Amino acid sequence: MKDSSLPIKVGLFVLLGIAIISLITLFIGQYRVTTGHGYTLNAEFTNVSGLNIMGSVRIAGVEVGDVQDITLDGDRARVVMTIFPDTAVYRDAKVEIKAYGALGDKYIMIYPGTPASGLLSDGDTIATTIAEADISDIVKNLAEISASINEAVGSPETKEDLKDIVSNMKDTTSNLSSITAKINRGEGTLGKLMNDDTLYTDVKESSKTMKDVADKINKGEGTLGRLVQDDSLYTESENTIREFRKAAEGIEEQTPISVMSTIFGLIF
Repeated sequence: MKDSSLPIKVGLFVLLGIAIISLITLFIGQYRVTTGHGYTLNAEFTNVSGLNIMGSVRIAGVEVGDVQDITLDGDRARVVMTIFPDTAVYRDAKVEIKAYGALGDKYIMIYPGTPASGLLSDGDTIATTIAEADISDIVKNLAEISASINEAVGSPETKEDLKDIVSNMKDTTSNLSSITAKINRGEGTLGKLMNDDTLYTDVKESSKTMKDVADKINKGEGTLGRLVQDDSLYTESENTIREFRKAAEGIEEQTPISVMSTIFGLIF
């Protein structure tokens, strides 16, 4: 005969298991709170939305403590943190509330500062807090920007301007396509230059001719080549200049005697 109490026993066993798991979870959480050692630091924030007691406190992504208490101090939220005893936090430290993901749980990130500023001790407050970007404010700003854009674009004047711009772009694109087609067909000056090889051939032949002329000059061929390569012209020119200079000096020496002879002849 089948035992009718078996489902009840199974249900009681499942409930007992759930109860045990719940107690273990609560015990672990309570154990962490009551037996944790270290020192406390405080920080004040304008907004702690999403941050919970027992939330993680981290330095460089490594857990170094947890959130012990969150209270309201005037218009700011005061957060009390328990920091592991072997963790150094300095007086120029900074603190920020961050999230594990875009919509994840919040935790506190501490930037510990520099040893030169001195250590913070139990009960001290981290003076510098980095404001967290509020997602609701970001969404609100995006909505306002979107509304402004819609308002600007939705006006009749803007719509007409956009139509004109689109129309001008279409005309410009059509003109460019027409010009490109003409160039490809070899029409017009630019088309001929792009498609006719005559200019390239002329330039190539001119370059070849100039190269041939330069080669002949270097070889001393032709009148210009002989003038460039033959030193005799330079030597003859130098000798002619030297003779001319001697003749000029002789004229200068004879000039006073000739002048005196002429004057003497006129007087007597």
